[in-house]
Amino acid sequence: MANIITCTTTDGETIQYVDEIIGSGSMKDVYFSPDKSYVVAFYKQPQNAQAKERIDMITGRYRKNIFEQSGGDYWRSVFCWPTSVVQHEGKTGIVVPCYQPHFFFKYGSKNNDFLNIKGREKEGKWFASASNQNKFLDPRERGNTLSYLKVCLLLTRAVRRMHAAGLCHSDLSYKNVLIDPEQGHACVIDIDGLVVPGKYPPDVVGTPDFIAPEVVRTSHLPKDDPQRILPSISTDRHALAVLIYMYLFYRHPLRGGKIHDMDDEMRDESLAMGERALFIEHPTDRSNAVKVGQASPASLPWADPQKIPYTIMGPYLTPLFDKAFIDGLHDPAKRPTADEWETALVKTVDLIQPCQNKDCEQEWYVFSGKTKPVCPYCSTPYKGKLPILNLYSSRKAGSYRPDDHRLMVWSGQSLYAWHVNRLIAPNERTTDAQKKRVGYFVFHNDRWWLVNEGITGLMSLPDKKAIAIGDKLALEDGTQFVLSTEEGGRLVVVQLVTN
Repeated sequence: MANIITCTTTDGETIQYVDEIIGSGSMKDVYFSPDKSYVVAFYKQPQNAQAKERIDMITGRYRKNIFEQSGGDYWRSVFCWPTSVVQHEGKTGIVVPCYQPHFFFKYGSKNNDFLNIKGREKEGKWFASASNQNKFLDPRERGNTLSYLKVCLLLTRAVRRMHAAGLCHSDLSYKNVLIDPEQGHACVIDIDGLVVPGKYPPDVVGTPDFIAPEVVRTSHLPKDDPQRILPSISTDRHALAVLIYMYLFYRHPLRGGKIHDMDDEMRDESLAMGERALFIEHPTDRSNAVKVGQASPASLPWADPQKIPYTIMGPYLTPLFDKAFIDGLHDPAKRPTADEWETALVKTVDLIQPCQNKDCEQEWYVFSGKTKPVCPYCSTPYKGKLPILNLYSSRKAGSYRPDDHRLMVWSGQSLYAWHVNRLIAPNERTTDAQKKRVGYFVFHNDRWWLVNEGITGLMSLPDKKAIAIGDKLALEDGTQFVLSTEEGGRLVVVQLVTN
């Protein structure tokens, strides 16, 4: 039996760990607490005064600012944030909560778990390429379009919160996030290296595939050279866009068919990810388009953007991919913020439609605005009546303007407080009361209905008839109804497409 070591954190808490290394990286050795509720990670190298100050700030002031404010509890599942610092036998360590159970593989890999991943953490890299998923992962743990949209939404919220606190991650990548696509969970890890621009410089420049082109382009310069570009909030924005793209399309947005240097592999890589980085789906410059013949069979059809183009993610995400990989690829000021991604992802989740093919691996797809929807993954056309709710909201009493927001209807689809009123946003400040659904949709006797479970102001137009809680409202083409007459309250116009 390994010894249990007892020591005291710098803020006076008694902690224990089992004297047996459970994980070792380039910077830290990690030990479990006896009850496995937290780990203690000791740095291998002595930490200088600036590094110690940064860890103190991350476990102290920055942590309090995020977790002890309104909505702070929300972040406990989205960040694996170190809670305290420990000094023991000349070594500096941090105490970090253990990962939640859903971030460990339940089923293991294919062929009797030949990779031995059962029980290991779900590092995001396992899910970011089609060949990894097809070759190695149990289908039950692979997720679908809807669960990946939820994963991306959580990641954007985490990054938005860090940036609002003036922090940048500096190494945002699939190695430093855990995801659970089965249920749509995500968690940002390795928080102890956070960068405070202008105060605490980055320890690393990032992980290949996620380093912004301007950082790659200047990486040969000394760290103190004024021309050298180091990780910052704008380079995090590039990494976030790459993560979102990889989780929705299982391929990398810049790794296409273009070769920049036939003789020097390292220079070729440096140019492809840096100075000459080019979006593989660039609409006018096709020189970096994917050579599908060179793709491995396990990565298809995902590796072929002609078959699954980025535009299938609908009207809100498509322009952000354009901003990230066309306008902002070499112009950091034009990159979308985490806020913009969050808004677009919330609206995109409302456009989701279940595929009518029960064997479709993705199960869901985003409604693209076409009147004859077809699943882009299995080519199954939608059959039947399809109600689309166009949302308008009041800016002043009695006057409604379009919100550029639609809600697709499917059997069991829910209405929430943020659909009823534009001023309520689904995020960390959403109250428990606001999280309860207030209505749902059902197809009955060849008609679509909205069942009112908790909307106090539901009223049909033009007759201004109140629809009481417990009653239902038929959805026909052109049906109009008001969800709320308060400021920000929504008016809905129904468009019924029949295929």
